[in-house]
Amino acid sequence: MTVNEGEPLRLYKKALRYAESDPEVFLSTARRAAEAILLDLALREAVGSKRTLEPLLTALTAKGIVPPKMVLAIRTIQNYGNFGSHALDGSGDEISAEDVQPCLNALTQLAAWYGRTSSSFAESEGREALAAVQNTAGTSRLADSTLIVVKALILGCDFDEVLARRNHRLVRVQLPWSDQLVEEVAEGRLDLAIYNEQRLLSMIEEDGELAHRVASVGRLGHSMGGRNFYLLAARGGRWGGATAEEFLADPAGAEIAVPRHSDMFANVLTAFATDEAGLRERGVRILDVPHHLGLELFHLNPDVLAVGGQNLRMHARDEDGYFELLNSDMLPAPAQARLRSAAANVLIANRAWLSSIGFRPNDLFRELMRRFHDMGADADRFEATVDELIAHASFPLQSTRSSRERLVRHVLFESYRLGDP
Repeated sequence: MTVNEGEPLRLYKKALRYAESDPEVFLSTARRAAEAILLDLALREAVGSKRTLEPLLTALTAKGIVPPKMVLAIRTIQNYGNFGSHALDGSGDEISAEDVQPCLNALTQLAAWYGRTSSSFAESEGREALAAVQNTAGTSRLADSTLIVVKALILGCDFDEVLARRNHRLVRVQLPWSDQLVEEVAEGRLDLAIYNEQRLLSMIEEDGELAHRVASVGRLGHSMGGRNFYLLAARGGRWGGATAEEFLADPAGAEIAVPRHSDMFANVLTAFATDEAGLRERGVRILDVPHHLGLELFHLNPDVLAVGGQNLRMHARDEDGYFELLNSDMLPAPAQARLRSAAANVLIANRAWLSSIGFRPNDLFRELMRRFHDMGADADRFEATVDELIAHASFPLQSTRSSRERLVRHVLFESYRLGDP
């Protein structure tokens, strides 16, 4: 984490809002966004430099942190930003939205690369945090999360108290949601984690040794009750007048923006009952985008279809210009069943840790689930959990407290039937 965290994404989204309405402001904001990205990389990698674009780019390029393709994108943004500053000074011609398209393309390319790089940094920071937690007797290490659906379980199951009864102190380590969780548990650097069940089973199928080191303690419910798939469309775009049936019958020309290396992409394949080659045969193109991109995708291309998490879904429901062209409820029963199964999360534990602490998986699971359901039945504890999630879960940068609370309550009800619909 750096003091610059969130600034690149904020400026990127701001730039997109002006790409058509005020191209001159877009150019200056695009340059500031590029500068913020470089500054964040420099802070994360401890690269010394003045905090302006040129020296930052020079220092980061010399260290091999910014690849040549991204240097080209940044130079494009820089040159357009210089051109825009002359226009703002009254010494240049009026700039149109069409004029700034190359800069917009370069900024989007840079933002996508930065999103992937930031994920890599998050993984590295997580591993460093794990390394800093000594594996001492009486200490148990649990993977923490800012995902509402996971954080709610961590809070509601009261892991601290359960392990305290075994004379263990719980240490939470903030880690990204990825296959790395399973690997850390298998290697004994983590003792407990919550992760997607289908992904765990796939990893065990690929590496049979994992089953000897990692135990599935028990299923902890289904994200959004198994109805966590949707294709979001803009009403003013190409698919604005299409129905789900029409789209599934002829999706040719569709561009679906989704993080490729994610369970969300797997859900897309399930919805179409095919593989990636089958999508191409049907004329569907996959756009690999960072997981944090939101409705700004539609500023770039109103015809795109977006697959994202519940933050994007709830944000879109607050806007009139978007609708779900396709979602879990519109699919045939077999596809719905497969999606529901793919949405299941499980608690995983290191087998050696389980043995050392004297817990059988079933006993640990029953104790945690009892406490979770007790929390849901206790109005005061439930409201305290809601407040904790509002304060510490992840949300869009521009979200208000009321929108965060609405999202938290929606996820808790849809995933665990806690609270009111």
